[in-house]
Amino acid sequence: MTMNPSAADTAAPTARTAEFRTGLPALIFATLGAAFGYAALAYFVGVLVVPLGEEFGWNRGEVTMVNLFSGIGLAVMLPFTGALADRRGIRIVSLIAIPLFVVLIASLAFFQGALWLFLGTYALLGAVGSGTSAVIYAKVVSSCFDRHRGLALGILAAGLGSVGLVFPPLMGAATEAYGWRSTFVVMAVLAALPLVALFFVRLPAATERVANAQLPGKTPREALRRREFWMLMAIFFFIGWALLTLVPHFVPMLIDAGVNPVMAATLSSMVGVGTVIARPILGWFYDRFNAIYVSVPLFALAAVGILLLLLAGAGIAPLTALLIGVAFGAEIDLMAYLSSRYLGPRAFGRLYGVIYSSFTIGAALGPVAAGYLFAAQGDYSTSLVIAVVALVLGTVLLLFLPKYPRDAASE
Repeated sequence: MTMNPSAADTAAPTARTAEFRTGLPALIFATLGAAFGYAALAYFVGVLVVPLGEEFGWNRGEVTMVNLFSGIGLAVMLPFTGALADRRGIRIVSLIAIPLFVVLIASLAFFQGALWLFLGTYALLGAVGSGTSAVIYAKVVSSCFDRHRGLALGILAAGLGSVGLVFPPLMGAATEAYGWRSTFVVMAVLAALPLVALFFVRLPAATERVANAQLPGKTPREALRRREFWMLMAIFFFIGWALLTLVPHFVPMLIDAGVNPVMAATLSSMVGVGTVIARPILGWFYDRFNAIYVSVPLFALAAVGILLLLLAGAGIAPLTALLIGVAFGAEIDLMAYLSSRYLGPRAFGRLYGVIYSSFTIGAALGPVAAGYLFAAQGDYSTSLVIAVVALVLGTVLLLFLPKYPRDAASE
């Protein structure tokens, strides 16, 4: 007995098309929100390092502590914000978080005060920005996509990467033309765009309040007993430290090597080029192959890129930025994808919030350590070596993860 090929051949494409048709508005909103939410703050700290130091007398370690303070605020609030999103829905979280986030950013354009006040404002930005973070928008995408979840998360992550491509030269030009305060005005305007989009997009019911007990996946108590949950926290702590160490220091590193500030910011945007190109492609591969084995070679290449920067100096900077951008493209997409597959949707906001908090702490500590090591040693060589070691540790742990289920209901 032979099977009718027409029904079998057309069923899967029809399901995939329907998934994108129903989930596209939510994907557009999530991509815009991720691009101009909390994650965008990291992409113009490098532009601020030198002018803030000149105006207030802060050293590079002190300036880059904004990443640590915002990261602490984010890490503390993310589990609570994720729980609110699980219980009350994405719209409520966005309507509260985005306006507060915009107001706090705009306030920094008028800043006159001590370092502790500047850092405290960034801590508040991290806390409020938890409602504009990739955790919230990954929940939107994971709720709407299954067959094409990797590709959809890749498109979402490409929104983050496009900020890395555009922000350094944009903010560098704004700083040179109008001063460092103008960067916060530009950021505040862009951060308000997702709120505008929210009023024109009807989010699917899956992103609103649901009965979590009826959803498949792990409860927080069950997740705490699973080794993959703890391994994911460690993996993305190390990889976050390694890759984010360079982001705020790339521009000052090139300026120290004699590169014009605007050109340095442009070269830094190569991180965004690699990220934007890599994320949708990698997401497509995650849907078809084991996501771990797809990502491991990219992290290895990033380690090679950092070593090349250490040995060859600024001349190799464009290649290093591109390799780090590709690896960074794998990182954010991979973190959301593996979390959704291992943990399921039942408590995704809370559990992914904890994993993302671990990543955020690593991503914040790396640049701060690099800043203080520069102040003590006068160069970034030790920081680059530490970044390579952290990247290797994260990659090795990644290879020891158990096989993940292909869909949320499989367990």
